Amino acid sequence: MVFVVVITNFMRKRKAITSLKVGLMIMPFSAFCMALGPWLETVSGSSISLGFFSLHPITLMMIIGISFQGLAECFISPRYLEYFSLQAPKGEEGLYLGFSHLHSFFANLVGFFISGFLLDAFCPDPQRADLINLSAGELKPYYANADYIWYVFAGIGFLSALSLIIYERIVKFIDKNKG
Repeated sequence: MVFVVVITNFMRKRKAITSLKVGLMIMPFSAFCMALGPWLETVSGSSISLGFFSLHPITLMMIIGISFQGLAECFISPRYLEYFSLQAPKGEEGLYLGFSHLHSFFANLVGFFISGFLLDAFCPDPQRADLINLSAGELKPYYANADYIWYVFAGIGFLSALSLIIYERIVKFIDKNKG
């Protein structure tokens, strides 16, 4: 929130799609940072000292990942609706702005199903019949690859950024051949 005004002013002279691309290219690093928590724990141990306080490595990487996500949002959010309004024919801006929110519907629908499969695969419910009588130490192997969920989200982020770049090139090609 603090950096939205600064970044918006910095990107003011650039096209809205450029700002969207920058944000979408930063977004996968958010998930990638979160995925690196267990690796950092193996390297540094269960605590990282930051001067006046210490954090668990997974907590530190979650904070860094959320920071990257916030930074990406600073590039995306202010220019997203502007980009959709610029795509609209004169007089149909409202319709296009309404359609601009369809991505949220589809993302939530797809994300709902994907997250269920990912959680079942990498973070099984401890109340499951085959896990119910295991101690915490015995449960640990079932959650050993829980960080893989973040790699899937990083992949989705990279795919989204790549899709926007391809979309931009297709639109430029079509516009160039029209005129």
